[in-house]
Parts: sequence; C-alpha cells; structure tokens
Amino acid sequence: MDRKTFGPILVIFGIALCLGALFYILPIPGLYIISLFMIFIAVVIVGVGAAFARGAESSLDVPSDDCYYCEGTGKIKSGEEFDTCPRCGGSGLARPDDAD
Repeated sequence: MDRKTFGPILVIFGIALCLGALFYILPIPGLYIISLFMIFIAVVIVGVGAAFARGAESSLDVPSDDCYYCEGTGKIKSGEEFDTCPRCGGSGLARPDDAD
C-alpha cells in the first residue's frame, strides 16, 4: 500500500485510539498511567499518518550524489553530439547547492 493512502488510515486509527483511551480507559482508577501512555502513542500515530498523507516523509530521502541535469553522466546531448554538462562541469557529481 502506498504511503499517501496509508496515511489517512493511520490518522483515523490514531484518533480512535486516543478517544478510546480518553473515554474508556482513563476513567478506570488503576489504568491512569496506561491510558496516558496510549494517548501519547495515539498522538505519535496521528503525526506520522499526517506526514505520510501530506508526503512530508519524501523530504527525508537521501539526496542523490549525481548531477540532476545530466543524471550523473557528465555529458548532455546537444543536437547530434554530446557536450560537457554546464551544471557539473563534466564531473557528473551534484553541486553542494543542489541539496535544496
């Protein structure tokens, strides 16, 4: 299952867990700490689900070391012939300012 479709499911599960812990487990006198722990876990699940739904976790991917302009080859096609990539200077490596 894709993360963008799994995110809303996590949000709904987290909200249900939070409400269940708040209204059903918290009133039981001996389970106060367990209820608070479950509410904390539910809030974390809602946060992770919201990040998945918005696609925020994709920014956590490791950036590529290859130049995005020439895809790491160091050459670009110019008409019928290949020229040196103007972005990386032919090295095929990404510049430090490409991390944005």
